[in-house]
Parts: sequence; C-alpha cells; structure tokens
Amino acid sequence: MLEIRDLSKSYGAVAALSSVSFSAERGMVTALLGENGAGKSTLVKILSGLVVPTNGGIFLDGRPIDTTTPDRAKKSGVAVVQQEISVLPNLTVAENFMLSARFGLLRRAKAAAECRGYLDRLGLNNVDANRPTGSLTVGERQLVEIARLLAQDAQVLVLDEPTAALGDRDIALVHQAVRRLAAEGKVVLYITHRLNELDEICEHGIVLRNGRLADSFATSEASIGRVIHAMIGRELDELYPPVAENAISSAESSLVLSGLQPSALHGPIDLEIRPGEIVATSGQIGSGFVEPLRAAAGMATVASGDMRLFGKPYAPRNHFERCAAGVAYCSEDRQLDGFFPDRPVWESLSAPALAASGLWGVANAKRLRRGIDRVADRMTISPNYRGRAVRALSGGNAQKVSIGKWLSSDPRLLLVEEPTRGVDVGARAEVYRLIRDLADQGLSVLFASTDLDEVLGFGERVAIFHNRRHVTTLPTASLTRDGLATWITHGSQHG
Repeated sequence: MLEIRDLSKSYGAVAALSSVSFSAERGMVTALLGENGAGKSTLVKILSGLVVPTNGGIFLDGRPIDTTTPDRAKKSGVAVVQQEISVLPNLTVAENFMLSARFGLLRRAKAAAECRGYLDRLGLNNVDANRPTGSLTVGERQLVEIARLLAQDAQVLVLDEPTAALGDRDIALVHQAVRRLAAEGKVVLYITHRLNELDEICEHGIVLRNGRLADSFATSEASIGRVIHAMIGRELDELYPPVAENAISSAESSLVLSGLQPSALHGPIDLEIRPGEIVATSGQIGSGFVEPLRAAAGMATVASGDMRLFGKPYAPRNHFERCAAGVAYCSEDRQLDGFFPDRPVWESLSAPALAASGLWGVANAKRLRRGIDRVADRMTISPNYRGRAVRALSGGNAQKVSIGKWLSSDPRLLLVEEPTRGVDVGARAEVYRLIRDLADQGLSVLFASTDLDEVLGFGERVAIFHNRRHVTTLPTASLTRDGLATWITHGSQHG
C-alpha cells in the first residue's frame, strides 16, 4: 500500500500540510477530498515531485520512496494527472505521447501506433493520433492526459479531478479505466469535488481540512452529511438557494433565440429567457449544448435564424458589440480567458471597465478603484485577496473573479459555461448564492453544465441537447436525475 506518514509542508509561517498520515491500498480507489485550500494540491505536488515536504515520509509497500524531483517521483512509480490539463496544444496527440520517457525516440507513425491502444481504452477511437491536441475539446484533452498516464507503468496513480470537465459519457469511460487500473493492483488516489463519485467509483475516503486529516472512512459507511461536515466543518443546509417569490418578472423576454442554427449544430434552437430567470443547457460533451451561449456571445458562426435581446435584433460580431449590449460571457476555461492568473485580482476585476474609467486611453485610478471595491464586495472577495495573484486563490475565489469582473459593466444577461467546474462544495454554495442574488435583482442567466445535479438544483429550466440537436426544453422540477440522463444520452425520455 501507499503510506503517508506525518507529512508536513510549511511556507514560512503558513502550514499547508500539518502532520498528515493515511494509507491507500492497492486494488482500491481512494478518494481524496477537501475544500480548495485544504491541502490537497500541496499533497499532490509533493507526490509528483514538484514540492519537497518540510517533514514526514512517503512509503510504498513498506519501503520509502523518493519524490524530491519529478523524475525521481516517476522512477519511484508515481504518476499524476494534474488538475490543470498539461498536454501541449501545439503538438499532435502522438507527439504528446512521445514526451513520455517510456517511448523514447520514435518516428511519428510509430508513435501514433504506440498510443493508439491507450486512446482506444478511453473511448477515443475516433481521435486521429496525428491531430493537433489543441483542436480537441476540453473533455477529449483530459482523456488524452489520462491516456498518457496509462502509458506509464506506474504503481501509484494520482488523478486530480479527472472528470471535472467531462460529460456523463466520458465520465463513464474514465471510471471504467480507473476500475481497470485498480483491478490490476495499482494504488489509485482519486481527487474529486463531485460527491456522487464516492458511491460510483471509490471504496475509501480521506478528507483534509485546513492542512490536516479531518476524517477517514469506507465510502459504504459514510453519509454525504458526514463527508460535507468533515470538509467544511459545518452542516451545509442549502446547497442550491431557492427561487425568490415572483423573481421571474412578466416583462418582455431578455433573450429570444428563434430558429437559430449555429453552424456547429444540425438543427435550430428555439429558446426564451426572461429577466430574473436562470436557465441551463446540458448534454454530453460534443452534443452542442454550449452553442446557444457562444452564439449569444458572438463566438459562434450562425447559419440561420435570429436573436432578439430585450425586444431588439441582436447579432454581435465581436466582443465589443456583445459588451455594449450588456451581455457578459464566461467561458469554461477560466485559466485561459477568465482572468490574468499571474496578476493581482484587482487587475482582472477591472479589465472590462478600463475603457469607461477614463479618457483618451488613460484610466482614472480613483474611479477604477471605487468600481473594483464595489464589485469585490458584491462577490464577497476579501480585501486581503485583492492584491494577490489570482493563481494564489482557491478555485472558488478564482471563479468569483472570473464571474465578478463582468459586474463592473452592469450586464443584463450573464452567460456562464460550467459555473462551478473545479470548485469545492462549500465554494459552490457561495457561487450559486451570488448568481441567484444577481438573478433576483433582474439579471438573466444562461449557463451550460455537464453536472446533472447542478442543472437540476440550480436551473429553473433546461434546454437538452443530443447529437448536436436541441431536442427539448423542460422545467427542472419535472425531471429526476435518471430522467435527465436518459434525455441526454438518448435524445428522448426513453432509453
């Protein structure tokens, strides 16, 4: 088994990990849980050789292993899929596989043949190994990342939120691969914020809180309440905030899509959103469920049909026209375009308001600061965080920055892809509450999500997509999780 003994890591006076000890057995999938900032990322970095612990040791089958550098960790039998996808987008799938030392120097054709079997094991049968990785969807890139891990003969496999960006079909493929690896006698550490995965794939659970071990349990014996209490130190009474009475006004629709057919879809979309309403779109990755948001954001080519925004024709051709119309758009990849990761929080929060904060290209610092503080207060971003680099924030606070920056432009319609991807359960509740508060004030919200629990709990209606077609729009109150899954996977209510 893998044993972590009294592992600690301090950065000056800050203790990221404090005397953490636990074990994970071969042939078993062990969940590693905790809020963002609980110490999970530090532990993963230690296992992968990116960070050297202050104290403690790591043992495999009773023998100490060396993880002081990435190369030594790899030679010790540890393989890690990091939370942020690391495949190089400018290289082909096969070339990304060639970066693995196991393959050594190979010609492209031989590399493509070598990696074919690993791709097929994860259901990527239709992905050409000579295709640039950057042209794949986020879900497909994550599966390529995991496939590269399969190519290493590792004994300890650390999967850091491997399904965060995936739809149900791809999640099932990942789960199958993980079960196969465990059955081969590997040690599997599985980090996830999707608590339903505890029952679906994990046999044992470890919870970290504030850098310490908070709980250890067999998943068959632990309730969700116990897990959440161990993670956040309190009961989570209401994950999804209720809709305020009369929150949806009888005013004219904010956004109307009439026979709209983005080029990426095989059929038209008819969808209407009213002020104060939160509407979801959902489907499997590649089903086209993000296309309504991208069309409304001016990010997709439209073949036919039209859009109306607050009763007026609306066809944004670029980012500037979208912002001028009062539409805010947050893509699924917040690391790419949600903020400036290495710059202070206030710079990301102020970016959309720069043009309006001064004259002749010179920003008015005082006016800008007042606007930033107003937005940060509204998003409950602590004053202590506003001067820090966004990269140093937890996933929940980083998502607040990604969404909050648009509030400085006072939008009337908010478009959000995967609003809580990679966000822990405590921070999710806060993000949901913030967006619900905005909706209660009259903001219209259209979000795209592959998280079925999120769709049913947070959305009031859901537009369902299958095989690049909009098949139906239903009230979420009329659906069960199994019912929604059937619609998404089969394009109808019958499996």
